[in-house]
Amino acid sequence: MAEPARVGWRMRYWLLRMSARAYLAHGVARCLAWIARFVPLGWLFRVLPALLQRLPAAWRGKDYSLCRQNLEALGYARPQAQALACRYGVLQLQRAVHERLYPRRQPQALRAWVNGIPEVDPLGWPAASRPALYLLLHTGEYWMAVTSVMAREASPTRFVIPIWNFADAYTQASLRQLEGLGHRVEVLDAAHPTTALTMARALKRGERVILFCDLPVSMGALRFGEPLPGRLFERCAQFVKGPLFLAAKLQCDALMVGHRAQLGGRGQVRILTRVRAAPLAIMQRQWMAALERFIGAAPEQWLYLPRLEAYYQRQRSAGEQRGTAGLDGRR
Repeated sequence: MAEPARVGWRMRYWLLRMSARAYLAHGVARCLAWIARFVPLGWLFRVLPALLQRLPAAWRGKDYSLCRQNLEALGYARPQAQALACRYGVLQLQRAVHERLYPRRQPQALRAWVNGIPEVDPLGWPAASRPALYLLLHTGEYWMAVTSVMAREASPTRFVIPIWNFADAYTQASLRQLEGLGHRVEVLDAAHPTTALTMARALKRGERVILFCDLPVSMGALRFGEPLPGRLFERCAQFVKGPLFLAAKLQCDALMVGHRAQLGGRGQVRILTRVRAAPLAIMQRQWMAALERFIGAAPEQWLYLPRLEAYYQRQRSAGEQRGTAGLDGRR
């Protein structure tokens, strides 16, 4: 029996370095969150991007290089790409600090926090006429967008929220603590085969379903769903098919919502568009136009900016994979 391959010293050094950087970032966020309980730190987040630009590139955060390269690939000049990449790192740090400051266990304080975040709705739809399906983006402090949607629901409502990190007890507990706002929250495992049926039934009953709609088909070893081909920033790209397919199949309108963070502040929640019920191709065009407008206006707000290549790698659908497997078997 062959001996298992040994991990070389270079790989061990790389793993140790990545682990150390992750622990350091986690520790910095915890320390800043503790300090922020006594001293306002808004000024710090506002000046950090300029300070980072004065440091060597290796000291500007783990995602700086990927963000800068992707921004340059999208057509940004190098100085602008560098500035936006530094802002991305500071926005992620601020999000991590704010997540530790959210008063999840204090419903009145949490509602006051949410009320301090303005909601920008250029189309002026009243809450009573909003659709039951919410499509959210991973922009700004995206979990605050979830809280904002729930806090602005006037009457007690049942919310169904599928998540991919279902095994993370912290995420589950954070979502369930939102029941203090007067609603019922059901957290589902997005990877479970019955989740789509549960969401369909919830929509038919008039309950609210909150989905993040801007995921790639896969990221690393994790596959999020079937591919939906389209174009992103004038290049062929693929997104996860599930959210729009569900809306088109049930002929259900969907409301697109995104959070725009502000350095040193709480930002704002924006209603981007109402994707009208239609065949999948038509709904996709409405959704993609709103997505590109919102992300293109402030790309540093998008969580997946350093993972942009995941959208441009063509992924095979389950049908194509079965067909390839059948051909290989016949050979």
